[in-house]
Amino acid sequence: MFSEQDICKWISIHSKQTNTSWCVNNKLSNSESSRYVCRKVYMCHHSGFNKVSIDNNKKGRSKNTECKAQIDIKIKLNTKDTRKKDKYIRDGLPAVVIFVNEHNHNLASAEALSFLRPTNEVRIIYENYFNDGLGISESISIHETKLELEYGINSEELADASINPKYRTVRHWYDTWKLNNLGSSTELSVLQKLDDKKTDYEKCGIIVRFNENPFAILVVTPIMQRAHQLAFSKDIAFADSTASCDTQSHSVTFMLTSCGIGAIPLGMFITKGQTVDDYKTALSLLKDSVPNSFYGQGFPRHFIIDDSEAERQALKSIWPQSNILLCRFHVLQSVWRWLWDVKHNIKNEHRKLLFKLFQSILIAPDYNSAHNAYTTAIGKTNTINNSISDEIIPLKYEKWVKYMNNYWARKELWCLVFRDATVHGNQTNNFSEVNVRIFKDIVLSRNKAYNAIALVDFICTGLEDYYLRRLRTFVNGRNDTARLLFEDQIKRAVNINKDSIEKLPNNIFKVPSGSDCGYYEVDVTHGFCSCSKGNLGAFCKHQAAVYHHFNRAMPNLPAITVDSRYMLAKLAFGENVPEIAFYKPLHLEKNNCQSSEETTEIVEDNVLSSPIRNTIVETDDHLDNHNIDQQSDEYVNQIQELIKTNFEKFKSNTSVSVLSKCLDRLKKVKSIATWESFLSTAGSTISLRHRSRATIHVQPTTISRRKPGVTRGSKRLLVGRPVKTDNNKRNVLKRKRNLAENVRKNVPNAKGH
Repeated sequence: MFSEQDICKWISIHSKQTNTSWCVNNKLSNSESSRYVCRKVYMCHHSGFNKVSIDNNKKGRSKNTECKAQIDIKIKLNTKDTRKKDKYIRDGLPAVVIFVNEHNHNLASAEALSFLRPTNEVRIIYENYFNDGLGISESISIHETKLELEYGINSEELADASINPKYRTVRHWYDTWKLNNLGSSTELSVLQKLDDKKTDYEKCGIIVRFNENPFAILVVTPIMQRAHQLAFSKDIAFADSTASCDTQSHSVTFMLTSCGIGAIPLGMFITKGQTVDDYKTALSLLKDSVPNSFYGQGFPRHFIIDDSEAERQALKSIWPQSNILLCRFHVLQSVWRWLWDVKHNIKNEHRKLLFKLFQSILIAPDYNSAHNAYTTAIGKTNTINNSISDEIIPLKYEKWVKYMNNYWARKELWCLVFRDATVHGNQTNNFSEVNVRIFKDIVLSRNKAYNAIALVDFICTGLEDYYLRRLRTFVNGRNDTARLLFEDQIKRAVNINKDSIEKLPNNIFKVPSGSDCGYYEVDVTHGFCSCSKGNLGAFCKHQAAVYHHFNRAMPNLPAITVDSRYMLAKLAFGENVPEIAFYKPLHLEKNNCQSSEETTEIVEDNVLSSPIRNTIVETDDHLDNHNIDQQSDEYVNQIQELIKTNFEKFKSNTSVSVLSKCLDRLKKVKSIATWESFLSTAGSTISLRHRSRATIHVQPTTISRRKPGVTRGSKRLLVGRPVKTDNNKRNVLKRKRNLAENVRKNVPNAKGH
């Protein structure tokens, strides 16, 4: 040993080998002594040094045993004179260690090991746990698990506090780590710490901007930056706020856009409150910090929000070109709650009727229908929908008429007739509420963050990783939601033949209706259909028929193509995305899907330029259709023959009620979809598998002793958690969060928003 650092290192090794800990009792440096480079006197940590006596201790266990053990370490000066007088210095051994090994306590018991001081290496391990987002309890649990795997579940090392520190120690380390990495809870400290970490965020490609007064923070992660390059971002965006995410109850606001398989954030804001100034400051940070935002347009065409006046004013102030739309569900929910408010004095039997009148305004197909529904709702027009026994119900409630007039004055915000296909079928901000729940449940684990800095770190790490994993799951073919949605529409369009679809100029197709003799126009370029569903930008069966028969891509098509999967992969991985060939399907398609930007003339030219190839394709299609029709006729003949045989065989034993029920179901068949449903479910109660083994019957007396709800037969009883429909459980009085069902039952809606 030649220096003070060598002394500390030697003491650390000695403590580990002897299961002891030592405290510095006295220290001399070179400036304080002419004989030593350094001198340190260590006392056993069970000594009375700097400790109250056992009799005066009132804080639980005391480690004071008045131990007299000590270690005196001296490092002598290495000079010409000292080398002459001391042969050990001359041999390069200037240190002198004096032991007083008089411990008056046990060194190997579990209690003695629990008082040992943790090493610095263990502290670094725990700080890495904290950096990975683990809390105190989680860090202790995972550290103990590692020790169990290394030493065994009943090893003495688990009692050793030097490698397995106690909760109080870990809590102190965690508080220190929070102060160093997250700052204190004051806004000034948060902004200072954000400024210090700004360089680290920029190295990771994260945009973090903040404003002091009013307090606002903007966070735009790499995935959020790439989301601004999605085509849907120029059309539709969602915004919603939530609070109680940290100990200071800052408000966290999500701004999202649709991406074909759900919603992806465009940016997140942390503000002090939810006032107009708070929102304007946060939104201004996004507008100034993200170049070419919203697909280069600089603003989205539509924002869908809750009925928040502060949020609406702020959005209109920052992006005046955007239309503000209200969430359809929350508008209906607010009306239903208004009807149930006792201060409005609405009779119970009239609430459902008034709600239906308002709903008819919201879903009206055109402006004239909406205006007529409005006049009916306020009682100006007498119809069967607003009257009972020739009494006009809306005229009985002056507050209701005033309430309707206020809503009608801002009809552009909530009435569906003022919306077009650019909303892409989105009428609610359910995406926002789902993302709020993801953030609170999965990212924060229903725990409040320490401060706003911790929220920023959670957004940059936990939330970013969550979206990356979800996108990766989809593009790797492990999520079938989009495919099932597409197949559902294809099944609905199965009765639409290719010959019945008429091509029109400008990529427009005329598709027949499946329920009547009408026609709908499908605009392939803009993803628009004139039906009630496609009129608002949703993917409908008429668009599915055009895609199925003509292989024409359109904006609202579910993400089932190679190009759409590759686009989502680029959204997730950025420049590290694999080649597009990696996302090709198992069964290669014969004809690639044509882009919606191709004109009809180009398609016709391509057809004329390859007459031989097209003749072969048409011939193959004709043969396939002929084989399918022939096989279908065989099945029909077999079904008819079996039905005829069974009628002749069981005619005398078949009850009239069964025949009547079958006839009623046949009368309800109006389309190909219901006909296929009837054919596929007929005889579903007849087992398709013969049960050859016999069941073990029970005694009749045991059946009589069974409690209500238990099967009366010989089937085995289910084990585990009882199902929700268990007859033995009493009815749950809590109302469901289902607005349509609660309106039907004429009860208040559950308070969940």
